[in-house]
Amino acid sequence: MTRKEIPIFDANSTMFQNIGLLKVAETATRQHGDIVAIRVSDTRDLYIAGSPECFHYWRGHQGHFQTDLGDIASNQAITRMLLGDELQDPRWSDVWVLTANRMSAIARDFDGWLETALADATRTLITELPQDGTAADLRDICRDWSIRAVCPAILGADLDVAEIAQGVADVEGFYFAMSTKDAAETADHENLPEFKAARGFLDKAITTALRNSTPSDPNLIAQIATVIPQDVSEADRLNLLRPTVGHVITEKLNIGGLSLLWTLVQLAQDPQLAADISAECHGNDPLVMRDADSPLALSTVKEGLRLFPELPFIYRITSEEVPIGDYVIPSGATVVFAPWLVHRDPRFWEAPKRFQGDRFLDEAQHRAHYYPFGVGARIRSRANFMLHQLTLAARSICAAHSLALSPDCPRGNIRPLLRSALIPRGAVPVVFAPRDASTMAADDQSLADAIQ
Repeated sequence: MTRKEIPIFDANSTMFQNIGLLKVAETATRQHGDIVAIRVSDTRDLYIAGSPECFHYWRGHQGHFQTDLGDIASNQAITRMLLGDELQDPRWSDVWVLTANRMSAIARDFDGWLETALADATRTLITELPQDGTAADLRDICRDWSIRAVCPAILGADLDVAEIAQGVADVEGFYFAMSTKDAAETADHENLPEFKAARGFLDKAITTALRNSTPSDPNLIAQIATVIPQDVSEADRLNLLRPTVGHVITEKLNIGGLSLLWTLVQLAQDPQLAADISAECHGNDPLVMRDADSPLALSTVKEGLRLFPELPFIYRITSEEVPIGDYVIPSGATVVFAPWLVHRDPRFWEAPKRFQGDRFLDEAQHRAHYYPFGVGARIRSRANFMLHQLTLAARSICAAHSLALSPDCPRGNIRPLLRSALIPRGAVPVVFAPRDASTMAADDQSLADAIQ
């Protein structure tokens, strides 16, 4: 069978560099189809894979795609640089085994600590919302919630949320620098100011947690520290803890609470949907009810992740020639799998650019073209964790408050901008109003009418 030559979209111009990958990828695939080589410089092409067929191939042939991207740093490679790999040193093999065994032993307890942190964080978010009609910026609300929902279970309850928020921003700054600077600039990554800021934050957070914890405390740091021999120096102890703690934070933390932010942006523009979610919670505590008992809230969260996936683009390097459809992507090529494109494609979604909170009530019909976290067995744990976090928070907020975008919110601010994740372009002021008994009764009737 004769293979076609992959079309090339020339984005090596100031105009295309300024408009960003979201628009470039949309324009390139609209002109040339699902597989297209985007020429981003005289020496580099990015192969956009923008169809479910591409994802199905990836799922079935994951060995054909590497996560180490050569002169383009992958997220996994950047994580190794930031956290170090001291635990992989043969001289610490006994400590590695002890750490792994301890992590396994406390796994169930850790899940409970995370659930407690999530409920506490959501309760705090709701109680701290302005009650006087003053608008609150969703960026601040969701960022602080995301930290409180995870970090106490890892670092302990004695947290400076503002300090951690700045530290997380520093970590994101390092990822962004490593993924956008050229190879010469990142060759000595430890001298980059972004690395020093990010590593400094992690080391300070771990050191503070160690100092404030006791062996019986219900947090990850306290429990892992118990298996590290007492004669290990402070510097080595830090190097041994950082990879474990850092990987857990990376897996569990929704940076900036952005997935919750985008869902709340949509709910703030659809008061009936928020009211229906509130009615769904009637007679139950939204902090403890099962996600299966709030299907509309869960569907709304999934719809938020469809339009604003946690990973809008996923970079991989081909380890051999990859035949997809009528094309062959060469070995050593940078492939960009694009949930952003598949999730907005009218071939697979009805009214793809419209937010429909009930779209995923019938989930089975969407599985074949829904990839908000990527593909593979390793992402399932994070996907399930994040869906639960977001569903609990969304239904709890809707049960307690109505919400609406402030009239002062510029519409341009709620258009996504791609950095290491999808971020708003500016402040997102939202007005929250507590629901009273009469409002909730009306919501119940509205939901009942909709069901009939």
